Amino acid sequence: MVSYKEYKEFISFLSIANQTTHEILMSSKESSTVCSPIRTLSDLLNLSSSSCMTSRLKCSQLVSRYTSPRQKILLCHDMKGGYLEDKHTQGCQTDESCYRFFRWHLIDMFVYFAHELVTIPPVVWIDCAHKNGVQILGTFITEFDKGKEICRQLLSSDHVVNQVVDALVLLMKWHSFDGYLLNIENPIESEHVERLLSFVSKLKLACSEIDRNSIVLWYDSVTINGDLKWQNQLNELNQSFFNACDGIFLNYTWKSEMLVQSKINAGQRYRDVFVGIDVFGRGCFGGGGFNTSEAISLSHEMDLSTAIFAPGWLFETLDAKQFIENDRKFWNLLEPYTNQRTLQLKSLTTYFSDGCGEKFFLHGLEIANNSWYNLSLQSYLPNSSSENVWSLKHDDAYFGGSYLELHGDTKGYFNLFRCCLPVKSRWEAIIVFKGSDDVMLELTGDDGKMIPLDQSEIDLVIRGWKRKTCRLTANEQLSITNVSIRDEKNANAIVKLGYLSIHPVESPSLQVSSASSLIKSIEYNSNASITVNFVDFLQEHPSSMIFVFARDQFEYYTFLGATHQSYFVIFCSTINSDKPTHSTLILRQYLLNSFILLNEQTLSIPLDSKCLKGFCPEKLS
Repeated sequence: MVSYKEYKEFISFLSIANQTTHEILMSSKESSTVCSPIRTLSDLLNLSSSSCMTSRLKCSQLVSRYTSPRQKILLCHDMKGGYLEDKHTQGCQTDESCYRFFRWHLIDMFVYFAHELVTIPPVVWIDCAHKNGVQILGTFITEFDKGKEICRQLLSSDHVVNQVVDALVLLMKWHSFDGYLLNIENPIESEHVERLLSFVSKLKLACSEIDRNSIVLWYDSVTINGDLKWQNQLNELNQSFFNACDGIFLNYTWKSEMLVQSKINAGQRYRDVFVGIDVFGRGCFGGGGFNTSEAISLSHEMDLSTAIFAPGWLFETLDAKQFIENDRKFWNLLEPYTNQRTLQLKSLTTYFSDGCGEKFFLHGLEIANNSWYNLSLQSYLPNSSSENVWSLKHDDAYFGGSYLELHGDTKGYFNLFRCCLPVKSRWEAIIVFKGSDDVMLELTGDDGKMIPLDQSEIDLVIRGWKRKTCRLTANEQLSITNVSIRDEKNANAIVKLGYLSIHPVESPSLQVSSASSLIKSIEYNSNASITVNFVDFLQEHPSSMIFVFARDQFEYYTFLGATHQSYFVIFCSTINSDKPTHSTLILRQYLLNSFILLNEQTLSIPLDSKCLKGFCPEKLS
């Protein structure tokens, strides 16, 4: 638990850092900090572990979720061609509203989709999906005459097929995503159909050797005769492809009787049939849009799985400023046909962020005043209560760019999370809120009983945010299955929730370290930037984050960004001023589940008027 003294010292530091108003500079659009697709077969075949691969991208590991045999929900991203603001691995500053998704508890799989040969999911999407227990797939797509030629080359020999499979598996391994959607939308020459089947089965086998839970799906397009002819059902013309992989994504213009036949043809694998639903409504049952619920109700009734395509309809065709409300309406209509999932966690920490903000806050202090977008900074949002009682607000925050506004029932009760959180020894729970005199945290164990909590002797008020810390001790092993809060004094209360953490009590030995360096190496880049490579801090402290500040010669601080990644790119323009002689970088590593300062390092960077020249560590005090 962070001490009151540490809080005062940190808040003092932040106050100095906020002497002037600065913009948050998370990346440059011309940097190497972007994710890109593979556009040509030659580029794919030329991949190797020593060529365009990098070990810098450290994505979150896939969190376990409670699973049982059931229909699955797949969400297929198709947003204006993909690779927009979400391509930036460090996030970006933007005044545009950005598409985002945060209802991960309602889905099982997410496909990042773009009309490129190989679509690699951007790091921010992989981070988001994995920490919510959702598998994320890339896309392999060929289309039209260009696609026909690519397939002719791909299927020209077993050797080329093997090369392509090896390259796709290498991409999956290095970028830590979970498989592929195969979308072949061009005719295949009859003599190449058997080799196409071989490609599908070889890719499935190779992916499963890397990750036994990997997924390879086939889109209902090309038939076993090589014709581009969408079947809208599982039948004898596409069954061979279904048998060769983990499932089939049906085209959208199906009729109800086709779903019945698909279930019969699938046999025991009927839940591997994903009924395609186009949110744009192109020939789709129900017409898409807010009527998407009509189509999913049929797949749910048939006990088939569902593939929802192009939810970007909400963002692209409607008022982007109303995205949050429209998105709420859309998913509220779908929720009855989904099976909400339960996360299995080692600890639960959330600052109620959807991965963007109009400003950036740290301990309630505004440290950047421009809009930003970084899905890697998204955190858990409620997965047990209806969205009719909560909403996201971006005008304030305790950390990041948003808080949760809760509208209580007649008893002032708010149900937040369903989870499986094993408690083995001493734990603590921290809650930060506004808008109420007091709220009580309530934790339910797997025995159905309330877990007793002992409130700490010191509570803090930080810029209007009230912070409460409670201790819980488990005499025997149990799991927290439900997390809720109650405002007993104010029925129908409106509470602002900024932060919640339930975690083991940290060792007293955890303190600021100046002996171990955060920095592994520093690189000078040709585009007037530097790359600071960190030691692998995530391996030792996976719930930690590094905050990067710049201090100029006038002792003014600029917040450059926060990262889970093992590197951070800083551009000359970020820290340049009229006539600088040097600039100082301050790197601070914090545990997110308690905001304990684990490490701090300072670098003095000599500058000239044009670019960065060299680097020398400043002695730490």
